Amino acid sequence: MNPKKVAIIVLLALLLSTAFTILNPTLAQTNDPQKQKAQALMGFLENSNMSIVVALNRFDSQNITVPSAETAYNEGLAHAKEAINLLNEEKFSEACNEAVEAMQKFENALKILEFASSVEPTPTEITAEEAITLKAKIIRTIDHFERLENLTTQASKVGYNTLTIEKQLRQVKQHLENATEKLYSLNIEGAAEELFIAKTLLDELTEPFARLTNLVKASNSEKYLHEAEIRVSDAKSNITLSATLTLDVKKDAITALNNSEIYLANARDFIEVNNVDEAIGELEEAKKWEEESNRAITAVADTPSSVEPTTESIIKPEISTSK
Repeated sequence: MNPKKVAIIVLLALLLSTAFTILNPTLAQTNDPQKQKAQALMGFLENSNMSIVVALNRFDSQNITVPSAETAYNEGLAHAKEAINLLNEEKFSEACNEAVEAMQKFENALKILEFASSVEPTPTEITAEEAITLKAKIIRTIDHFERLENLTTQASKVGYNTLTIEKQLRQVKQHLENATEKLYSLNIEGAAEELFIAKTLLDELTEPFARLTNLVKASNSEKYLHEAEIRVSDAKSNITLSATLTLDVKKDAITALNNSEIYLANARDFIEVNNVDEAIGELEEAKKWEEESNRAITAVADTPSSVEPTTESIIKPEISTSK
């Protein structure tokens, strides 16, 4: 088999079997600077790989060999593979070193290929740019797809009928997988067509997902409202019965909770008329007053232990408004 073809097959197998496969999101977010650097270098490597593969493929189609470029490319590929192995082993510093070595080899290969081509922009260069741009579009679409898929899963867990949406999402995923495969086999036109179909199917889900999002938000908001009403009522009772809180502290804490109840009542009114966004705003204000009551109590050094559980329960819950 032609050495270039072998190199291309090895490259594709490498890319499609690592964390950099498009349909497997990039490594988890991290604050580790070495890990961030390694991830960034891998992204650069993949773009360089794409350019080299496109160029080699063009030369091969014309029965032209560029041995020195192929040698540099294969050496870079070996370093890239080692970098990915080290990254998977969380040896980030060593992975960075290997990635830099790979980049240098890839750059050498690109320079040789550029010299072998015309000085003016060639179809090869344009195709490489198109491939990299298309890859970025596919990744953005996959990110959008995964957000919708997660929302669907959440909605299904709480009892909503999502079978129709799930069926269409499976079709979207298949077209995105097709687009990925065609991209890495340098079928730019085919990859673009698959991406177009995937995006069209996602556009058709805009209205169903808007309704589903509103239903989930309404359900979460109503659940939070019910729990908040119980918390506020229990807190007022505990504060009133406290034998150690001063009258002034009790007054301030109860006043804050009364304000919270006003906002909770407003939220319930908004939920009843399906105005979820306004309800969430009222719930956020109610929570602020719960926290104000808590601050009034905790500011007192001799707050009785009997009040502490209720105070703690006031500030723990969060409003879930998954979108």
